[in-house]
Amino acid sequence: MKTLAFDTSTKYLSIACLEGDDVRASFHEDVGIRHSEVLVPTIKETLEKLAWRPEEIGLVCVGLGPGSFTGLRIGIATVKGLAAVLRNKVVGVPTMDAIVMNPLPQGKKRLAPFLDARKGKVYACVYERSGGEIKRATDYLLVEVDEFLDGLEEEVFFFGDAVAGYREKLDSCPFAQYAEDVDWYPRAVEIGHIGLKKSLAATDDPEAIEPLYLHAKECNITGGT
Repeated sequence: MKTLAFDTSTKYLSIACLEGDDVRASFHEDVGIRHSEVLVPTIKETLEKLAWRPEEIGLVCVGLGPGSFTGLRIGIATVKGLAAVLRNKVVGVPTMDAIVMNPLPQGKKRLAPFLDARKGKVYACVYERSGGEIKRATDYLLVEVDEFLDGLEEEVFFFGDAVAGYREKLDSCPFAQYAEDVDWYPRAVEIGHIGLKKSLAATDDPEAIEPLYLHAKECNITGGT
């Protein structure tokens, strides 16, 4: 099946075309706040380079966030428009699930995207490496930084754009390790791989799909999925 995947949750626009698990084309570039200008033209250009007709796309996968409200709205509106015209299947993928699939230091069992949500809060989620796979170990969280770090009971490796801003707090937490030089931005290739796997069990209603806007809640570090 031919799959189109894209993510607009950060300053990067990321687009990928896959056929089965094979990546046929990808685009990953810092476009700032220009997603509304470049998303559809770049999708069109990418498909044309592959000589893919839009009606051949069986699945569209989109990053749900959390992230830029404006970017997410653009991405969701685009996937709804495509589905209305092409009648393809749609799968939404939480962006942190894709972020944690980026190349990360080996030997780290517990990993956490650590993304700036402003006003002293972060988006975060703890994942565990187990048996060669990475599995989510907590909810997707929007929490106060201190609350999140105080709730840790095991060592966690942090990466993302909030690391630099909260370095001192991370240094004071005995369970926190971190790196500032990790290329953490979500990639559409991973959105596509995750979405394709999810589609084997179920797909989403294109009319009902919405961005993953998290609301502040009690931090649950030890809770599962």
